Amino acid sequence: MFTERTLFERLSRPRTRGARTLADSTPELVRSVLHNLQNILNARLGNAAAQPDLGMPSPAEITRGGEGGVERIIRGLRACVEKYEPRLAGIDVVQIEAEQDLLTLRFQVTARIASSKDETYISFDTLVDPSGRIKVQD
Repeated sequence: MFTERTLFERLSRPRTRGARTLADSTPELVRSVLHNLQNILNARLGNAAAQPDLGMPSPAEITRGGEGGVERIIRGLRACVEKYEPRLAGIDVVQIEAEQDLLTLRFQVTARIASSKDETYISFDTLVDPSGRIKVQD
């Protein structure tokens, strides 16, 4: 059901050999999910006319509220993943202290692959740099 390549993946590589679905390839499914999340999380709230709640708030909006910015980022990350990546379920987001770079926020996201019969989980990091750009990496 949710094991097909994304629309953009199918449009960018229309004549890919092999099956349309990713059901038999967990590494390909994970790569597709991470690629999709990279795009979704770097969209800004309100910039998509058809879907105004797509994306994350800008860093200025997050810091404008004063304290609790990290909690707002965690809630935003969780909400984005839950709503716009249906191939994942049971999403958990925690902050990880970054010792090297104090200006970068690091979060670990853990989720279950929704189509997995054997309860396959994935975990990946999201790094939020000072400009607000989010990098998704496994």
